[in-house]
Amino acid sequence: MFPVLLGLPLLSVLFCFVVIRLGVEDAPDGGRKIQNAPVPTAGGAAIAVSAILGLFLVGVLPVATENGLPALLLFVLASVIIGFVDDFIGLNPKLKLLLLAIVSLLAAAFGPRLGFFHLPFGPGDGYPLPVWLSVAGVGLWLFVMANATNFMDGSNGLAMGSATLMLIALSVLLNWLAIADPGTGLERAMSNVTALVAAATLGFLAWNVAGRLFVGDTGSLGMGALLGAAGLVVACRLTVWEPVILMLPFLVDVFMTLIWRARAGRHLFEAHRDHAYQLFLRAGWPHWKVALLWAAMTLVSGAALLALGPLFGAEVIFVLLALGIGLWVWQRATLGRQLAAKGL
Repeated sequence: MFPVLLGLPLLSVLFCFVVIRLGVEDAPDGGRKIQNAPVPTAGGAAIAVSAILGLFLVGVLPVATENGLPALLLFVLASVIIGFVDDFIGLNPKLKLLLLAIVSLLAAAFGPRLGFFHLPFGPGDGYPLPVWLSVAGVGLWLFVMANATNFMDGSNGLAMGSATLMLIALSVLLNWLAIADPGTGLERAMSNVTALVAAATLGFLAWNVAGRLFVGDTGSLGMGALLGAAGLVVACRLTVWEPVILMLPFLVDVFMTLIWRARAGRHLFEAHRDHAYQLFLRAGWPHWKVALLWAAMTLVSGAALLALGPLFGAEVIFVLLALGIGLWVWQRATLGRQLAAKGL
């Protein structure tokens, strides 16, 4: 496993060069896409191919279906394919959302079953979930994570850099769970998957941080699908709150921005520049600085999950959620108003 992890970043760097040679570009549109010139995109294909090769080399790909891993991996692959088609030929946004909703529900129906829902201050064994509610809830979680990661992919190094840190934290947590109880082997397998994809993403970041290659919907939808799938495996062993804690740097910005746009009477699904990270870019922050800020917030969430979670449980989410919402509102009330006054 370790030699493969060391080699995947280099392999991904090479595959990124191949993707660039394909000539698929993301052109500026004067709106959400703020680059000055067309930039090669669909770099997520290089991550996917590198990770799949890594999976074969370490023997992670399963034959049995008892643990639900094949359904989750097929969901991730389907999300990558949907994104790839969108990057190359363009998909109607409503059709893309419909396809993601379908594959999310299928993964929820055939993947690991979330049997209980836990409230932070509720009974320790949680509340039993009927099958239909479990499928609906898990499907919604997978759908939200795929789209949330896509929404956050608008600054060089931000989405994929933070997602890499999330994958590393998930890999560590899943490995701990596998050591505590091997069970069906699902946690160990998903720990390996997240580690391999994190290693492959490092190679892509060598191009992306410099603004020479975008991940495209191929990568953002695929990465979001994997984060949702790995988070589901954690939730099945612990509670739904542990993966939410880790992914708060994405979820707070996405949901607070949607709420803000809804209150302002703006269309929720059209391209825009209203996310917190986009305000920083509009104010003149360099991409690396914005990416570093989100990486720092992700490290705080990961540290809180791995270090404080075992001691205090899901209650940690209240502190982090309050802090995240407070920072978002403060930025909107200060920097957001300044930009609005300047017409930026």
